[in-house]
Amino acid sequence: MTAPSLPRRRLHINALELDLRGIPAETAEAAARLLGPALAQALAGQDPQALSGERLDAGQLAGPAAPSAQALAAGIAQRIASTLRGEQP
Repeated sequence: MTAPSLPRRRLHINALELDLRGIPAETAEAAARLLGPALAQALAGQDPQALSGERLDAGQLAGPAAPSAQALAAGIAQRIASTLRGEQP
Protein backbone atom coordinates (compact mmCIF):
# COMPACT_ATOMS: atom_id res chain seq x y z
CA MET A 1 0.00 0.00 0.00
CA THR A 2 1.43 3.38 -0.95
CA ALA A 3 0.99 6.65 0.87
CA PRO A 4 -1.24 9.18 -0.85
CA SER A 5 0.77 11.74 -2.75
CA LEU A 6 0.25 15.45 -2.31
CA PRO A 7 -0.77 17.44 -5.38
CA ARG A 8 2.17 19.04 -7.14
CA ARG A 9 2.26 22.80 -7.28
CA ARG A 10 4.04 24.74 -9.94
CA LEU A 11 5.43 28.22 -10.07
CA HIS A 12 6.46 29.42 -13.51
CA ILE A 13 9.35 31.86 -13.56
CA ASN A 14 9.72 33.35 -17.00
CA ALA A 15 13.05 35.05 -16.33
CA LEU A 16 15.38 35.51 -13.41
CA GLU A 17 18.16 38.06 -13.46
CA LEU A 18 20.96 37.69 -10.93
CA ASP A 19 23.89 40.07 -10.57
CA LEU A 20 26.61 38.05 -8.89
CA ARG A 21 29.50 40.46 -9.35
CA GLY A 22 32.28 39.69 -6.94
CA ILE A 23 31.26 36.04 -6.55
CA PRO A 24 33.71 33.51 -8.03
CA ALA A 25 32.37 32.05 -11.28
CA GLU A 26 32.44 28.47 -9.96
CA THR A 27 30.44 29.47 -6.87
CA ALA A 28 27.92 31.45 -8.94
CA GLU A 29 27.40 28.54 -11.35
CA ALA A 30 26.96 26.04 -8.53
CA ALA A 31 24.51 28.37 -6.75
CA ALA A 32 22.49 28.74 -9.95
CA ARG A 33 22.19 24.94 -10.18
CA LEU A 34 21.13 24.74 -6.52
CA LEU A 35 18.61 27.58 -6.74
CA GLY A 36 15.68 25.48 -8.01
CA PRO A 37 15.69 23.05 -5.06
CA ALA A 38 16.40 25.89 -2.61
CA LEU A 39 13.47 27.90 -3.97
CA ALA A 40 11.18 24.86 -3.82
CA GLN A 41 12.10 24.43 -0.16
CA ALA A 42 11.66 28.15 0.62
CA LEU A 43 8.20 28.16 -0.99
CA ALA A 44 7.01 24.82 0.43
CA GLY A 45 3.50 24.98 1.84
CA GLN A 46 2.60 28.35 0.33
CA ASP A 47 -0.52 28.92 -1.76
CA PRO A 48 0.54 29.34 -5.40
CA GLN A 49 -2.28 31.84 -6.02
CA ALA A 50 -0.78 34.09 -3.37
CA LEU A 51 2.54 34.00 -5.21
CA SER A 52 1.50 35.54 -8.50
CA GLY A 53 3.00 38.71 -9.83
CA GLU A 54 4.04 39.95 -13.20
CA ARG A 55 7.35 41.53 -12.26
CA LEU A 56 9.02 41.42 -8.89
CA ASP A 57 12.27 42.91 -7.67
CA ALA A 58 13.69 41.05 -4.69
CA GLY A 59 16.34 43.70 -4.15
CA GLN A 60 19.82 43.06 -2.82
CA LEU A 61 21.13 40.32 -0.61
CA ALA A 62 23.90 41.05 1.88
CA GLY A 63 26.23 38.22 2.68
CA PRO A 64 29.79 37.21 3.38
CA ALA A 65 32.54 38.03 0.89
CA ALA A 66 33.05 34.36 0.03
CA PRO A 67 29.74 32.50 0.52
CA SER A 68 29.34 28.82 -0.23
CA ALA A 69 27.19 27.94 -3.22
CA GLN A 70 24.61 26.36 -0.89
CA ALA A 71 24.43 29.44 1.34
CA LEU A 72 24.18 31.73 -1.67
CA ALA A 73 21.37 29.69 -3.26
CA ALA A 74 19.48 29.46 0.04
CA GLY A 75 19.83 33.21 0.64
CA ILE A 76 18.58 34.08 -2.85
CA ALA A 77 15.69 31.63 -2.51
CA GLN A 78 14.68 33.05 0.87
CA ARG A 79 14.81 36.57 -0.52
CA ILE A 80 12.60 35.64 -3.49
CA ALA A 81 10.14 33.79 -1.23
CA SER A 82 9.95 36.77 1.15
CA THR A 83 9.27 39.13 -1.75
CA LEU A 84 6.54 36.84 -3.10
CA ARG A 85 4.92 36.85 0.35
CA GLY A 86 4.93 40.64 0.31
CA GLU A 87 7.43 40.98 3.13
CA GLN A 88 9.68 44.01 3.21
CA PRO A 89 13.46 43.50 2.98
